[in-house]
Amino acid sequence: MTEDAVFTHLQAMSANLHAQQIHSCKVSAPQQLPWGRSYRVVEWTLKHDPESRRRAVPAEYTATEIAELVISHVPGRRFCQQTEQA
Repeated sequence: MTEDAVFTHLQAMSANLHAQQIHSCKVSAPQQLPWGRSYRVVEWTLKHDPESRRRAVPAEYTATEIAELVISHVPGRRFCQQTEQA
């Protein structure tokens, strides 16, 4: 599994508006914890947003499944540290 395969699937889904906005996509090598299943970390960026999004997926996910996950991703809450005003 390579990042190129996932990105190719994303480009093939160009009918989806969100897929057209994907700028880059990185997929890590499988990671194994001492407990539970092995996983990969998927990180992607959008064309007009400097922040990256990340998600852990089971290591056995195919490139197509990862591409579908990236397209269907809904960002979660963002917690920002409030600054004190004097």
